[in-house]
Amino acid sequence: MKILKPHCLLFWLVLLCLPTALQADSSSTLSPQVREQIDYLLHRVEDSGYIFVRNGSEHDSAEAAQHMRRKFEHFLDKGDIASVDDFIDLAGTQSLITRRKYMVRLPDGTELPTAQWLRAELEELPGRNLTGGAL
Repeated sequence: MKILKPHCLLFWLVLLCLPTALQADSSSTLSPQVREQIDYLLHRVEDSGYIFVRNGSEHDSAEAAQHMRRKFEHFLDKGDIASVDDFIDLAGTQSLITRRKYMVRLPDGTELPTAQWLRAELEELPGRNLTGGAL
């Protein structure tokens, strides 16, 4: 059995650890304001009690929020989400497979695109100004 010299061992350790080191915690790339806004929207979905329609199937608000959280984490891990608009566009707009729009059914029976509803809900977030940024 060949024993590695210290400099060779260090080389292999760095090489093995490099992918992990380069894969920074993607959630830390989001500003606290963006993370707060996304969390707010996910809670609004979950607490709404509305029916969300995805690919023709109805889902309660808890299921819809869980699905959006999974998509959010997926795209965040890939580094594709840097803003609230990215979150809405990638996690709350449409099916990746069928491209069918996600819809939300309001209590009066009206259905509208989930992305539209999310953007309207975002405007209700305390501390937002008219340009969409935090005060």
